[in-house]
Amino acid sequence: MNNYVIYICDTETTGLDYIKNDVIELSLIRLSDNVQKTWCLKPFNFETIELGALKVNGHKLEDITHQTKIGRETYLDPKQVIVDVENWIMEDNLQAENRIFCGHNARFDLNMLEQLWSKCDSRDSLPFGRRMMDTMIIEFMMDYCKEDLAEGYSLNNLVKKYGVHNNKAHSAASDTLAAKEVFVKQVEALKKILKK
Repeated sequence: MNNYVIYICDTETTGLDYIKNDVIELSLIRLSDNVQKTWCLKPFNFETIELGALKVNGHKLEDITHQTKIGRETYLDPKQVIVDVENWIMEDNLQAENRIFCGHNARFDLNMLEQLWSKCDSRDSLPFGRRMMDTMIIEFMMDYCKEDLAEGYSLNNLVKKYGVHNNKAHSAASDTLAAKEVFVKQVEALKKILKK
């Protein structure tokens, strides 16, 4: 595994449609050194902002649309953010294919990132390849093999199951940390099973 680095990711967005909605908060943890970075981004399209999404993730419309001083200081130009993200990730000195994208419902977050890079005319520089792991799918498979499916596989359910603390659910920074802790506990559980 020395040739691979796992990045745990979570995004908060202006809605659930990865084509029309935008990333407004992005958090990543690089497991090899346990460093976490979080960015807030100004959305591209104000017209498609869903107030219901903001109610869930706690971001304020007046801030993300730069109507406030704190909003202008906090929510940065996405084109600048992706350069910062790429520079930080490239500290691992790996090719995109050697990075493993991981998260809870990871396909949603990766779709959002692919669109973010595309909207910035930088699709070719997305620092992730095809390798992906999803804590939701891992948990479902573990339960499926035990023939004991749970009622649901939300991050909240897994946080409770594994005794992980999530300081601020629906904040990318906190959800990324919670997903990381769930993933670590899943790996520990799988290792115990495989040693039997």
